[in-house]
Amino acid sequence: AEINHFMHAIGSNTMLNHRALCSLNKRAANYISLGETDWESVDAENCKYFLNFGANFYEAHQGGFHLLKRVIKARFDSGAKLVTFDVRLSNTAGRSDEWHANIPGTEGAIALAMAHVIMREEQFDREFLETWTNFAPDKLSAWLKPYTPQWAAQLSGLKAQDIERVALEFAARRPAVAAFTNRGSQAHYNGLNNDRAVILLNAI
Repeated sequence: AEINHFMHAIGSNTMLNHRALCSLNKRAANYISLGETDWESVDAENCKYFLNFGANFYEAHQGGFHLLKRVIKARFDSGAKLVTFDVRLSNTAGRSDEWHANIPGTEGAIALAMAHVIMREEQFDREFLETWTNFAPDKLSAWLKPYTPQWAAQLSGLKAQDIERVALEFAARRPAVAAFTNRGSQAHYNGLNNDRAVILLNAI
């Protein structure tokens, strides 16, 4: 409250603090989508397919050691696949089964295109969507119709066929899958919506 009062006194509503630079978009996306402001807890040890949008948990991450240990166990004990979308060859990207270097800030476009493919091919979890969400599958399919892999490829610099292939691989391994984010997706003006799109992948 004191900081707000001070900033208003000097004529600015802008506050640049640790949360604004770190996890604000992620927490806001989780709150809007899930009703929770904390980070997601990935059941990594039991996953068969990981979609990583900008998380560098091999080097630095919230709860990184725990996540790293479980991802490694899933990959080497159970053959789980790790696909990373990151603008740079981070330690995590370099240790992934696939690394796709997208244009910065386009993670949400990639996730929406993947959701488009999964819904179009009816590879989604209809029971989950109808039971636990407030958006009917038919309505969601119609909403996602413009967000094709070709559309996302133009924005992201990736190949449309790679976006489509990874989407269907991810869907084929459900429910033992996880799509998650970190600063690579959220540290942009559109970071909130990037992360919301990735959360949608988990729902479908």
